[in-house]
Amino acid sequence: MSIGILTSGGDAPGMNAAVRAAFRCLKMRDPDCEIVFFRDGFRGLARRLDSSSDRNVDRRAVRDIIHRGGTFIGTGRVPELLLPPEGHASYAERVAARDDFLKVAAINLYQMRVDNLIVIGGDGSFRGARIIGEAFRQHFPRRPFRVIGIPGTIDNDLHGTEYSIGYDTALNNVVDAIRKLRDTIESHRRAIILEVMGNTSGWLALQSAIAGGAAVVAIPEVEETWDHDRIVRSLDAGVRRDYRYFIIVVAEGVRRRAGEDWCEGLKHKLESDRAIESHLGHPMEVRINSVGHIARGGSPTALDNTLAGLLGSGAADVAQIGGLEGQPLVEGDVMVGCRGPRTILTGLDEVIDRSPRLVTRDSELYQLSQRLMLSAEQPF
Repeated sequence: MSIGILTSGGDAPGMNAAVRAAFRCLKMRDPDCEIVFFRDGFRGLARRLDSSSDRNVDRRAVRDIIHRGGTFIGTGRVPELLLPPEGHASYAERVAARDDFLKVAAINLYQMRVDNLIVIGGDGSFRGARIIGEAFRQHFPRRPFRVIGIPGTIDNDLHGTEYSIGYDTALNNVVDAIRKLRDTIESHRRAIILEVMGNTSGWLALQSAIAGGAAVVAIPEVEETWDHDRIVRSLDAGVRRDYRYFIIVVAEGVRRRAGEDWCEGLKHKLESDRAIESHLGHPMEVRINSVGHIARGGSPTALDNTLAGLLGSGAADVAQIGGLEGQPLVEGDVMVGCRGPRTILTGLDEVIDRSPRLVTRDSELYQLSQRLMLSAEQPF
């Protein structure tokens, strides 16, 4: 039997290190183990196998990839796996397209004798992997098949793991951007609204704001953080205390919840606020910037590569011995996560059902942000 490996969804620094770790650990235990790399995410499962997969790869395939960002085997999203609501005009057509995709993917996996499929990705990738696993077992009920997930997402919002591959690199990239922007806004006594990735969860925005010394953070999960008037009052208090600059970090998901013009609206309120103007002696200058996909780029940090090695090694154990070394065997589709330096297994259904893992008001990091950031009520 063979073991398949693919990367799916948004790329995350450290994915290459995870592929390398899984490959090396699989071969270390069984040098004759056949490993198949599927290219371009799930799309590689349903194309011509000779052009979309690398079969029985050797160690040269993973040489010198540990320091590279992105994913050397490619990634992507498959719209066929996402169905519109029932009653949609194209619902029947989309169901037929998905069934065709799943049938081809199942047959290809069967023909390549893949009994374990290691999927490195996030919440959407695991949902797709679950559907593919169900389709395989439906078409070939007597053939064993298991999905093994490795969390790879810069959002760090998956249930079943404290950290996901790529998060630390993205966090450091955002903090680096904050530090570079601080130089110019301090020189001009400006405020800057910096949008960072995080469409549903605000972990990246929250932790980068804390680490980067931001004045304010706005995240989609906590509505009061995107209250314009509250932010204006906080900055007014800062102006009266002779703050020279203000950094406002906002997760992109705030615009989805509060309105696409949220950043522009806040900029207008700050620049037209009379109290701030009277204390400064002139209207406040505000700039809007976005880190965007730069957060995903560059070589992975040491922490991300170490985490990738840990999780990739755990996935190899699950594929070959049915569970993690020294832990009970686990049935069914699973995700290999971490709790501190220890690998743990969580059923894939549980991961999907309880993800995304969101920031709450009682989260320790959120509570820390309220103590460290600027507020109108601070007594000093």
